[in-house]
Amino acid sequence: MSAELRISIQGANPPAWTLGKQNDSYFSYYENEHGEQWVAKREGDTLRISGLDIGWKEYQLTIKEAEAEYSRILDQIIARTLMQAKSVPESLSQTYLETAVARLREYEGEMPLAQVVLEVSELLWLASVLNAAIPQMKWSKERN
Repeated sequence: MSAELRISIQGANPPAWTLGKQNDSYFSYYENEHGEQWVAKREGDTLRISGLDIGWKEYQLTIKEAEAEYSRILDQIIARTLMQAKSVPESLSQTYLETAVARLREYEGEMPLAQVVLEVSELLWLASVLNAAIPQMKWSKERN
């Protein structure tokens, strides 16, 4: 038994790969509380990401870029959580931020999504996409 998921992509000129059947590869869809849509599709060892909020601009991530973005996004989620937690000392939050910035330098030039401003809910979605897609991307590369 198979099921078909139908989504309604909004806005002008979404990427062609967001339309039609998505059963042949990893595909993820997210819509936030403002109706801003995001899509991701893994094709072999590449991950494509696009969103209505950025005019459907398309980003294609390699394995190395996906790993760098995953690390950056997790750091962002943790940093935001620490800063909002009332029981966490400010010095701990500051130390974590300094450590995260130092880690970012390791990936300089490897984070194409770094200039995209994302809300926490979008960061959480993207982290789950990268968590699922990276092992599949590696497996696909090893097969070929």
